Amino acid sequence: MVRLSANIHPYLTEIVTEDLRRRNVKSTVDFIAMDPIKLASFTGLTHTDILQIKQHILKKFNGIKRNAMQLFVMKRSHIIPTNITCLDELLKGGLYLGQLCELCGPSSCGKTQLCLTIAANVANRSDAVVWYFDTKKDFSRLRYEEIMRARNFTSKVIEDALKCTKVCQVRSPHELIQALRQLLTLCKTEQNDAPLEGRKFYLIIIDSLPAVIFKVTRNAQQDLETTYELDDLAEICRFFTRECQAVVITVNLITRWNSPEQTNSADITPALGKYWMRVPATRLLITRLYGEIRRIKVWKDLRLNENSFCTVTVNDVGVTSQ
Repeated sequence: MVRLSANIHPYLTEIVTEDLRRRNVKSTVDFIAMDPIKLASFTGLTHTDILQIKQHILKKFNGIKRNAMQLFVMKRSHIIPTNITCLDELLKGGLYLGQLCELCGPSSCGKTQLCLTIAANVANRSDAVVWYFDTKKDFSRLRYEEIMRARNFTSKVIEDALKCTKVCQVRSPHELIQALRQLLTLCKTEQNDAPLEGRKFYLIIIDSLPAVIFKVTRNAQQDLETTYELDDLAEICRFFTRECQAVVITVNLITRWNSPEQTNSADITPALGKYWMRVPATRLLITRLYGEIRRIKVWKDLRLNENSFCTVTVNDVGVTSQ
């Protein structure tokens, strides 16, 4: 709601707005909802003046009417395809701007390969910038280029995609948080300076969180520090998704409590504890089936059918539909 003030309309002087506030008409919504005759008696304005002010407020602050086709086009424009066919079908089109998505799975199940594939497919877009935060020092430019060449990208597209991919190596939670804060400032500055139609969207990949969050030794003080670090990280990710409409992908491990042979999501939980469990809006579970075949299952997402899954292959091309 917009607070009533003298800046909204010339007839709404400081005296008029103060008198309205005393009568509990404090916002534009309150003003529109009140009977024009009562408003005229309160303010001393004519009935015509009141109607003119209401019309001005509705024109300035009312929502824009859109038909079904316009809404469909707007919704589609907020979806970034991963270009992995079955994964896009699973996610109902792909990654949504303003989304925090987490990839979970045991070690060596293909999480990094999936990140590299998504990054390569997104980086070839002219309106995208990819920031890859490498916490394990295993980002391979050669592998990244190999995935793009295997997908028949031209040399020019690969060159442009590499320029649009920024890799940042971090070794501690402090370095990660500081780097993300600097990027957030850069992102907001660029968005403010660029015209709406010329703005680029950000894909931010953090591979992986446990590599910098977990400590070798544990004590009460370190547990408290970890909670603070996760709290800071969650807040920064929310800023990216809500204010910059960025897509954030985090990589996480799983904790298994029962037999190693069991792979049901009921038997496992995401690492980083209960606090982080609620932060990502979407969580995907990646498990190895056999050989190069992997299963990607929806573990958490209110929009999607939980426990639905797709099957992919990890090979020289990266991650492809089975």
